[in-house]
Amino acid sequence: MIDDAEARSEIARAFGHALDDLVRDRMTGLVEEPDITSRIGQRLEERFNGKLLHGYRIRVITETISSHGGKSLEKPMGTDLYFAISVEDEFGKAVTKGVLVQAKRRDKLNWPALEEQCRRMNMVTKKGSIVWIYNPTGIDVVRSVDVPKRTSPAFGIDKMFDRVFECDLGDRRKVPDGPFGDRQELKTMIEALGAKNAVWLDLERK
Repeated sequence: MIDDAEARSEIARAFGHALDDLVRDRMTGLVEEPDITSRIGQRLEERFNGKLLHGYRIRVITETISSHGGKSLEKPMGTDLYFAISVEDEFGKAVTKGVLVQAKRRDKLNWPALEEQCRRMNMVTKKGSIVWIYNPTGIDVVRSVDVPKRTSPAFGIDKMFDRVFECDLGDRRKVPDGPFGDRQELKTMIEALGAKNAVWLDLERK
């Protein structure tokens, strides 16, 4: 998606720092995961929408769904956050990856329950399913396939974005079927996936 390693790292670091700052601030209280997660898209939209970063114009739209219809996968999967991340290549074509996120506070982590949730997410996509663990210092990320190990090393949120931009993480099959900004297609995706929140992040070459 982004071949320039320096630009990729700097953009990923900017997104990561913004979200780590949000989590550090919210973890000082007694807020639950849904409150923190619901603010993720808002933070990215406020900080980056319309901004230019290392040759890319950033565009962000967000959606939140309070309830789902009977045909959704909310019960079997229960995804907390869905990311659609698209990057325009040198030929003007958008390459898009979908990422499913299960979010937990570390101090309230129930490993057996999380393992079951990850098993369900992995049935949908192993390439694009991850867990965010909220800490007082920010966000730790673990791939859902590694959760049963419990001892698998976590990586930072900035590294997560870097790996998506490098095409090492994310699923090209789990993306909205339409151009960036098509909110109906975004809603269709989160309804189908049973997600509670969604962020569509677009990087357009300038």
